[in-house]
Amino acid sequence: MYDFGFHPAPKPGKTERRNKVETPSRKRKKKESELTKEQVREEVKKRDGNWCLISGKPGPGLHLHRVEYGGMGGGGGKYEVWNCVLLSNEMHQIVHSNKKVFMPLLIQYLNAKKHGQDPSNILAKLRSKAKE
Repeated sequence: MYDFGFHPAPKPGKTERRNKVETPSRKRKKKESELTKEQVREEVKKRDGNWCLISGKPGPGLHLHRVEYGGMGGGGGKYEVWNCVLLSNEMHQIVHSNKKVFMPLLIQYLNAKKHGQDPSNILAKLRSKAKE
């Protein structure tokens, strides 16, 4: 008879798994220079004010929305100041329901703010798309 290494019942005297391997923790370590989510929220408040970017609804209760989502790969999607905006609950749902429309506009907005340009025309587009 051949022994293929599969034994459905443990041999007498053995109670542990035969091929048990210890694996290291898979949590991502934060670099010292990375901000926490709450620190990012405070920096975004300083940049844009404490109100919803699209509707203008004042905080508290605003969502910190990542423009590039965490599951998109490429190392993006982190909670960073230049990847986040504050949105009310209603606008957050609208943005998530139509990512193809809102993501490019939000990226344009963040790039304009980052380079010191006037983002008012981009905000007007965002607000008109949200009303549709």
